[in-house]
Amino acid sequence: MPLRYFIKNAGLINAAGTEAIDFLNRMSTNDLRKFGADEFRKTVLTTDKGRIVDLVNVLNTKEGVIILTSGDFQDKVISHLEKYIIMDDVSLKKSDRNYVMISIFTEDPVKTGKDLFETEINKGRVCLINNEDFLFTDEFRVMTLNIVCRSENLLKYKSILKDIKEIDSDEYDYFRIESGIPEGKNELNENINPVECGLERYISFKKGCYIGQEVIARLDSQSKIPKQMVKLTPEGQVFCEDKIYDDQNSECGFISSVAEMNNKFLSLGFIRSTNLDFERHYSTENKNGKIKLNILKIN
Repeated sequence: MPLRYFIKNAGLINAAGTEAIDFLNRMSTNDLRKFGADEFRKTVLTTDKGRIVDLVNVLNTKEGVIILTSGDFQDKVISHLEKYIIMDDVSLKKSDRNYVMISIFTEDPVKTGKDLFETEINKGRVCLINNEDFLFTDEFRVMTLNIVCRSENLLKYKSILKDIKEIDSDEYDYFRIESGIPEGKNELNENINPVECGLERYISFKKGCYIGQEVIARLDSQSKIPKQMVKLTPEGQVFCEDKIYDDQNSECGFISSVAEMNNKFLSLGFIRSTNLDFERHYSTENKNGKIKLNILKIN
């Protein structure tokens, strides 16, 4: 796979206080208890009903604990977390600087990091580069090397990446959907729980309580996931929020993301587990008429 990269806004929250890590451990799905300096963890913030607030990266740096949110979710995340701060020694502050994330898609993020920045970066570690920006790898669905930098430093990194193709938002959306990556308000919202969109790897079923834990644990123990995220190849133009119907014409889901490339549409959607069968036929209906949907499993 040739190297490519995409730039998007990154939300950054500084979490200060001696109990910041412990607090975030109690607020989110992943186990943050054994969390050393210069490490990062992906974790899901959920409501008390087990629905997604955001999928975040927590960076435990020497400069302090940093929460990386989806692009413009900082205010939403702070509002959610501050409801639960009572006696905890923790404070949250949205960064007064603008940040972007440069995601480099590569089969070997460690080698790419060494080639570009002469930096040894290991899985689960975060490196400080240029004394103010961050570098770390990600393995969710696709192998990625991420640079989180101040907006004013972007041109410097684009110069370093001059021999790598930058993809635009349409190309990125198609690639993201093709890879089965849930993102932003489309899939990471309070209508969805983490298990429904494939975030199980960021859920600890062994640690203690966290907000939403009871609901998520019950879904896991009973193996009763209400709906599941699938990939769709529509045979025509479709739109976000279009309803999905099974071969008995029963409404059973909805489309959450849509991308088009070379007149081919690709989508992510959610189908109720009781209606999901990869051998069945599905369709949607919009202003373009009735459109057949081919569904695929997300690996």
